[in-house]
Amino acid sequence: MRNIKIATAVLLSNILVIFTAWYYFSPSSHEANRQERKVLFWYDPMYPNTRFDAPGPSPFMDMDLVPKYADEEQTASVRIDPVQTQNLGLRTAKAHIGTLLFSQSVPAVLNYNSHDIAVVQPRSYGFVEKSYAISAGDSVKKGDILMEITVPEWVDAQSEYLFSKNKNVLERLRLLGMPKDDIQRLQKTLQVQTRFRITAPISGVITEYKLREGMNFAKESVIAQIQSISPIWAEAFIPESLTSFIDEKSEFSIYIPSLKEEFDLLHAEILPSVNQATKTLNLRAKINNPKGIYKPGLSAYINIKTKSAPMILIPSSAVIDIGSEQRIITVDNDGSFVPKLIKILGESNGFTAVSGLNENESVVSTGVFLIDSEADISGALDRMRKADND
Repeated sequence: MRNIKIATAVLLSNILVIFTAWYYFSPSSHEANRQERKVLFWYDPMYPNTRFDAPGPSPFMDMDLVPKYADEEQTASVRIDPVQTQNLGLRTAKAHIGTLLFSQSVPAVLNYNSHDIAVVQPRSYGFVEKSYAISAGDSVKKGDILMEITVPEWVDAQSEYLFSKNKNVLERLRLLGMPKDDIQRLQKTLQVQTRFRITAPISGVITEYKLREGMNFAKESVIAQIQSISPIWAEAFIPESLTSFIDEKSEFSIYIPSLKEEFDLLHAEILPSVNQATKTLNLRAKINNPKGIYKPGLSAYINIKTKSAPMILIPSSAVIDIGSEQRIITVDNDGSFVPKLIKILGESNGFTAVSGLNENESVVSTGVFLIDSEADISGALDRMRKADND
């Protein structure tokens, strides 16, 4: 009798276990559970940004839409099946401290030296006695004769000096524009000069020469304008994003294709103004040009080599930049994915310098957009932004 009771109890226990397992794994039980959970929307995992109000086949892929439940864990992280991450080929990288290396070539053009420019004016009215075979674009050397002129006011002042020997008259002649050599000649010869040779005060290129023989001129007229080409300028425009990394340790060289010549530049400076249309700054370098080999207007290329200070670097493929914000996907110790806001400080050779990240943090470097889309669906991005604002 005792054995019969034990057998009966064991049988009833087995029946209870079988019934419980059947109920738990039966489709009707799963359907009941699904009906109890609130569905926010349906979506295609391959196109997670598109949401649907009802279940059904995906219009994008040959699969059914997946429900997004309201009772799923509301955290700032995202959990993805390890098998799925392996199939997607996700890779991670460690944030590390390093320097960005920049090597960039920018178009340049050789130009006149605007720091060394001479404008020759008579400062008194007169007329041209003789002009020479000179025109804009010609090279001249310091002391070359530009033209011969007569200035009545200079003639009158000379006569006054010879009559009075008043040295104040000599100072007036200087203020009236009479050349220094002619004033000294007056003192030495004590003879009135009526014809004056105007010479080039510097060596360079004539950029203005309009008066001709027989023409009258006013005191504000320009006899000639001369601009130096030694040193000659090389000017280029560089992106404003690069300027913060250029310092006294930066290296510059220039290549002039027409002359098949490349050489180092000892000095280059960035002008302070920014071109608002192109967001570039003007880079100016000076090149010694004693023989006048380098001509204004020649095309060239300025090569820039520089590096940043030590910064936190990550692969550029890990950065999601939507304009209004930049973010990455980090990996927690438990394997969950956490979106994080960052600031981009610079980019070069496949690496991006960022702030808002610590050294040795793991970031997703490939497949980052799939995880980012999942974070958007789960609300992790919104919670990340809220935490950042707090």
